[in-house]
Amino acid sequence: MVSKIVFTVAMFVCVTVDLLFASQRLTLPEGFEARFVQYVTNPDNKRLVYEGSVAFAAPSSIKWRYEKPTRKEVCSDGEMLQIVDYDLEQVSLYRMKKRLELAEIVRSAVAKEKNIYVTRYEGKTYTLRVDEEGRLESLAYYDDLDNKVQISFKNMRYLRSPLPAASLECRHPKAFDVIRG
Repeated sequence: MVSKIVFTVAMFVCVTVDLLFASQRLTLPEGFEARFVQYVTNPDNKRLVYEGSVAFAAPSSIKWRYEKPTRKEVCSDGEMLQIVDYDLEQVSLYRMKKRLELAEIVRSAVAKEKNIYVTRYEGKTYTLRVDEEGRLESLAYYDDLDNKVQISFKNMRYLRSPLPAASLECRHPKAFDVIRG
């Protein structure tokens, strides 16, 4: 389960960006904050639902706070991934194999119909939906395990300046076990 979350979160980092709708092109903002609901549906049609909040700062720092069904924090700067699992009282640290190029993913997105963009990056197709004001509403793709991943965003708030780096760091009690992967 942790590896599935690690992979899914790594892919989120690739494409979870606040988007501005301008002349049929998408661009990265300085940052955003939002609530999310994440649906992961496996090939047997079994579905997991996660809820929480997310914060992003350009160029590639992101923090996911999972609240349901379990409490976790997942943070990344595009190179390192840190997962804090409060139920297991454990922190997992991973170096990502490739630096994630958010700007390239967004820059390559092409409008397919009103408010829907599609891009192909690193062998995967991503579908992004934006609202009438160009704010990201949802993101969908298939992960390496053939799970359909869909993230719906609510209360999207654009930021005119980046979030402070410290606000995107995962913090954990010192007593938690730390695992380096």
